[in-house]
Amino acid sequence: MAVSDHLLRHLLLDPEFWRPRLQRLSQEPRQLVQVPRPDLERPGIEVLELRLKAHDGADLRGLLARSAYHRTGDQVRLRLCGDLETSALDWRAVEEGATDLVFRYPAARRLQDRVLDVVRLTQAACSLESIDCSRIEFHAGHRPTPDEFVIADLFRSQGWI
Repeated sequence: MAVSDHLLRHLLLDPEFWRPRLQRLSQEPRQLVQVPRPDLERPGIEVLELRLKAHDGADLRGLLARSAYHRTGDQVRLRLCGDLETSALDWRAVEEGATDLVFRYPAARRLQDRVLDVVRLTQAACSLESIDCSRIEFHAGHRPTPDEFVIADLFRSQGWI
């Protein structure tokens, strides 16, 4: 039996659905690895490749660009991409003091997994940049905001992350 869209939306916004998942996520080590990427750097801008484990063990990868002069961003712009090799970092935002974090999901992720991936990356970015989660901007550019960003932002507004 298929689940209706209305029931699915209700479930994906239900705290009782998310609390145990977020609790398990907080107990799983991130296994965060930072790899310097001098081949992508520009003068005054440091680029790191981030590799970490999702809640289900899937590999998450992203590129983090930050100003070498600011050392911690005033904010982190978290963005999605289809492919890290062809994705452009937002050099202007970095030059203005923000940290740009672009990442991709493993192929064919379910929405609930993508939400937990965004939470995992948000927590890693906050730890790396020594900032509060309120300083993370879920950035969709000119496209509609992805559902996983909307749900992660709801978690943040509720104080769950």
